[in-house]
Amino acid sequence: MSRLIIEAVSGESKFTDVVFHLELFVSVSDAKSGVPVTGLKADHFCLCTPVGKLFDIQVSALAEANWNGQQGEGSGCYSLSVSISKDGGRQKLEWLEGEYYTFGIQVRFADDHDDLYLGQTVVRLQSLGR
Repeated sequence: MSRLIIEAVSGESKFTDVVFHLELFVSVSDAKSGVPVTGLKADHFCLCTPVGKLFDIQVSALAEANWNGQQGEGSGCYSLSVSISKDGGRQKLEWLEGEYYTFGIQVRFADDHDDLYLGQTVVRLQSLGR
């Protein structure tokens, strides 16, 4: 098993609000080499939160940022949109504006040789919109 370094901050913005989503910005790098981990998909990210005891939480969108804009190489930095719902996802809910939410974020994947890569962190963020 190889360790990943995961760092996360709020991706929330007062100027741009995506209804029904909280935004996180997450950096993923290899602990041994320091190299950014690029090409990850939403299913490589797992979330936990105290809110998850009552509601369904999921990564509803993921996009990797590129170094130097659109034509640059992958950065290993990802924008995650997190949605909340109930009734098995049938009813979308709004995040409460001004409320603070805590998330555990885990990244895990296996490479072509079935070696497991794993890392996690926690982040607390404030919802700035709905």
